[in-house]
Order: sequence, then structure tokens, then C-alpha cells
Amino acid sequence: MKNQILHWINSAVYFNCILFLPSCKNEMLYNQQMLSELEGPQEIHIESQHNQAAVSWNPITGADGYFAELSIGPSFVSTLRQSDTIKNTKYTFEDLEANTAYTVRLRSINLTSPSLTSKKQVKTFTTAAMPKEDFVPDIVVAKDGTGDYLSVQEAIHAAPVNGAQPFYIYIKSGTYKEIIEIPQNKPLIHLIGEDKETTILTFDNYSGKTKPDGGTYGTADSRSVYIKGDQFVGERLTFANSAGMDAGQAVALYIDAPRSAFNDCKMLGYQDTWYGHNGTKSLLENCYIEGSVDFMFGGSTTVFSRCQVHSNRTGGYITAASTPDEQHYGYVFVDCKLTAANNVSEVWLGRPWRPYAKVVFMNTEMGKHIRPQGWHNWGNPENEKTAYYAEYKSRGEGAHINSRVSWSHQLTDAEAEQYTKEKVLDGWEPTFLPENARIVTKHKK
Repeated sequence: MKNQILHWINSAVYFNCILFLPSCKNEMLYNQQMLSELEGPQEIHIESQHNQAAVSWNPITGADGYFAELSIGPSFVSTLRQSDTIKNTKYTFEDLEANTAYTVRLRSINLTSPSLTSKKQVKTFTTAAMPKEDFVPDIVVAKDGTGDYLSVQEAIHAAPVNGAQPFYIYIKSGTYKEIIEIPQNKPLIHLIGEDKETTILTFDNYSGKTKPDGGTYGTADSRSVYIKGDQFVGERLTFANSAGMDAGQAVALYIDAPRSAFNDCKMLGYQDTWYGHNGTKSLLENCYIEGSVDFMFGGSTTVFSRCQVHSNRTGGYITAASTPDEQHYGYVFVDCKLTAANNVSEVWLGRPWRPYAKVVFMNTEMGKHIRPQGWHNWGNPENEKTAYYAEYKSRGEGAHINSRVSWSHQLTDAEAEQYTKEKVLDGWEPTFLPENARIVTKHKK
């Protein structure tokens, strides 16, 4: 068919050339080229919602079909979705993620002559955010008196004993200097801050400080916040110990609940910032943890997912795990980033507080402050036989894979499959507040 069309066009051109034009050869070649190339879709228009995108374009002469592909991200890298042959000039991609960048790629085709195809045209778009949905918490805490209580601990006292449903406590912006404890008989407590930068739970106790009723605080009871109630969830909060760098051991957050989860939170301190007790399971997502020495310690099973771990002193240690021998997992860092304050250097990934410490870093970006050796044996060579320290695809200036201590491990792909969030937490999936939730508070009368 294509050859017949070319023959007809060239015959007509040849006839006209005989009568009128001496340079008709160029015109004949031009018409041949027009039939061997199609113009790509033009005037591409995309109307996107939070979960779909409708793509349309102008019709192209010579095209009787189109083909659409979708890639995630601001450029076309790989095909996520693709269409069948499109007979009109519009196509809708469905089941997309909200507030996410995508790139669509279009080309024109000729069904009669499959070899006729256009160059690919691309256009990037971002889906809309999820529509807001009102969420009314059970209790509101506000320092200015516009809530139900002035202190966080008062709100916890008001929560039901042995409740079977999540109990939501919304905390308005402010610095709440108080010792906070969520007892074992108060499960399913959700503490939700107005903003993690401005909603701060803090106290300034430290190990060795004199107690009001005599004696001194130890490491565990120096905590600012103590959590024992099962399935606790904290969001958009800062947990801090404000005793200062020279105070020594000073815990900001002590986890002794069977299960707990944190999203979009900050944990601030120096030595012993975050303490996860033996037998507990925790998930920290999109969190920021800062400290100097052993600032993530204890025997818990914990996944740190997409967290920033920030060292604020030279020569410190990030982890000091005390994983029990019979416990399969310790600390697992997934897609995290290790950073440091200016001029901070020579920081170790960890040292074993107890002989069977287990720590694994997965796909973690490590800053130049991380020591090439990576791991320390806490002055006891016997720990090298029992502690399990491993990495998988570490990157960045601190990822000195070939310089790590000989008794650490670099995981294979097969070994890395054992360190998913689902496997480490034994299938437990905590429920966080939906991203599209709009907090609606009831003002006090």
C-alpha cells in the first residue's frame, strides 16, 4: 500500500515536473520522507487529580493510532504503565499515587504501515494531594488554655484504662517541660503534635542527678518520656532531653512497650537519646534522631525507615545495641541518612553494649564523619565473635566498604531479603494518621 501511494504521488509530481519544474527531484524525495516519518503528538495537555491523570493531544496527519507510556519521577526512566493502541487522542492513567511526579511519553503510529512511527514526546506532571478529611481527636492539649488540658500527662490520665480502640491526643504547639509516662494499662494511645518543630516534650534529668525525694537518677529513669502501653503511636512531635552535652547519660525517650511506632518525629539529646528495651518492637518512619554517644541503645527489635541519624560530637558511637542472643533481629536501618554537625568526625556506626548486639544498615547514605573501620568491639575482642554488624549497599563518603573491620558483614542480595520491614516486625503494621487528615479541635467553652 505504501509503495502504491508513493508511486501515485511521485507520478503526479513527475508529471508536474515535466510541465513546470526542472528541480522536481527534491520534491519527490520530500514526499517520500513525509510518508516515512510521522510527527509526534503535539499540544499535550494533562489534567491530573490525586489518583489519575487524563492525557489529551492534537490529532496528527497520517497517524491512525497512538501509544502512551508512564514513568514515575520527573524524567522518563523506565515504563511503569503502558497503553494498548489508542484510536482517539486521549488516554487516562488510573490508580496513581497522590502528590507524586510522573512523566508520560507519547508517539504516533500508522497501523497500515507499522514502520511509520514518530519520535517520542514527553511531558511531566504531578498528581494533586489527597483531598483533606476532617479528623477530630479525643482530647486536645494546649498550653494557652484552648484545649481540654494544659499538660500532656493530664491528658494521658484521662485516657481509658485497657482501651480497645485507638485514643487520640492532639497536642498544640508549645514546649511541654514535664516527665511523661504512658502506663502499661493505657494501650493504643496516639500522641499527635501540631508540628514536630514546635511541639516539644522535654525534661532535663540525667544519670547521677539528685532526685527530689533523695537518691539519684540512673540511666533508665533519666528519661523525659517513658512508654509502656502497647501499640503506642507518636506523630509530629519532638522528644528531647535538655540536660545538655556535659550531663552524661540523659534519655529523651524510653520504649518499654511491646509495640510502638513513630512517624515524622524528632528525638534530641546527647548520650543515650533513644532507649529501646529488650523484647520490644518499634518502627520509626521519617524521623530525625540526634545524639553523641550510644544515642540509640538497648535490646529492642527496631526498624528505622527513611530516618536521618545526626551525630553532634566527634568520636561518638551511633548505636549501642544489647540484643539478646535468642532474638533474631536488633536494629535495622532502611533507606536512612547519616549526617553530622560541622567539624564532627571519627564517628563509629556502633559498639556492642552486650555480646550479641545486632545492627544492620540497608541502603544507607553515610556522611564523611563515619570512620572507615565502621564498628568497634567496646575493648573486648570476644565481642567480635558474637556481635552481628552488617551493611547492604551503603553509599556516600562514609561507605568505606573495603575498610570495614574484618568481623563485620556485607550482605548478599539473598541475605538482604531477610531484612524487610514486614519480616523484622513480624507482620505488624501500625496505623498512622492519614496524610490528608485535617485536625479539627473542639474549643473549650
